[in-house]
Amino acid sequence: MANHETQLIAAALARGDTDALRVALVDLLSSDAATRLRALDAAGLLTQIIPALEPARTTDQPNVHFLPVLAHSLEAVAAAGWLLHQIGVGPPGVALPAGIRANPSLAYHSRYTVQLRAHFAEPIGRYPRAALFKLGALLHDVAKPQTKQLTPDGGVSFHEHQTIGGEIAAALTRQLGFADDEVRYVRTIVREHMRPGQLAVLDTITMRAVLRFFSATGTAGPDVLLHLLADHMATRGPHMRVRSWIAQAEWIDALLDVIWGAQSEPVVPLANGDDLILAFGLRPGPLIGRLLAAIGAAQADGTITTREQALVLARRLLDQA
Repeated sequence: MANHETQLIAAALARGDTDALRVALVDLLSSDAATRLRALDAAGLLTQIIPALEPARTTDQPNVHFLPVLAHSLEAVAAAGWLLHQIGVGPPGVALPAGIRANPSLAYHSRYTVQLRAHFAEPIGRYPRAALFKLGALLHDVAKPQTKQLTPDGGVSFHEHQTIGGEIAAALTRQLGFADDEVRYVRTIVREHMRPGQLAVLDTITMRAVLRFFSATGTAGPDVLLHLLADHMATRGPHMRVRSWIAQAEWIDALLDVIWGAQSEPVVPLANGDDLILAFGLRPGPLIGRLLAAIGAAQADGTITTREQALVLARRLLDQA
């Protein structure tokens, strides 16, 4: 990172200029984000901008991961940047993730490259979608330090880190002055990042379960799917097996078939979090996620077909709570 850039960020931190910090952060994320974020961290500034990341620095993970949480998160940003470059989005010359350095001939192939490129070309609010996607990758495990627990068999769990992390990410982005739609996007990436992998290990995968995923993620569904690949690469790193990578990529395409396949129709949720907040005066939190999941399930099996019916269902569930 150029010394001048470091000085600008340090000065913005010193005067508490959140607008300047937000603009600088988006600028970093719009370029070779992993390299510049690592340089920012080396200068001691990254966790001044995002203090919630500091505990992640020393949070170890199970052996399937090759890095502790903060380093893993930065590696996920590198993997996200590489994936975006593979589909034709973002700058050239991005830092290569360890999985690619170990397998230099590896590439990302998808039946939906054209659709993914067009999707990631659409901004979220005021900012490039690709930049906020990498912010989601940076924050996706932000709640692991406070959710880490030893299991009876001597292992480690991070129960509900994605749900808690989604709310932490929302609070952080609000503090930095991101707009509601930008906050909602980053929160969705963080909150839902485990869902595609959880679907993959089900004994029986139903269309209802897949539609519930797309209902919960809305227009960020493809982004959450691509994040699965970035997370997988950042988890395994130099130990990643090519066969496993190909299987993950094929799984993502199978899910994208539902919304982008030749016979598919877009899955439009009947209600979103903003609808529930406005209709019932709710505060952002896990309750909204549970209500949206119930609405998505009812939509998937045809029980409800209109926004009004979705709100009636939400009202009934709230009354029963």
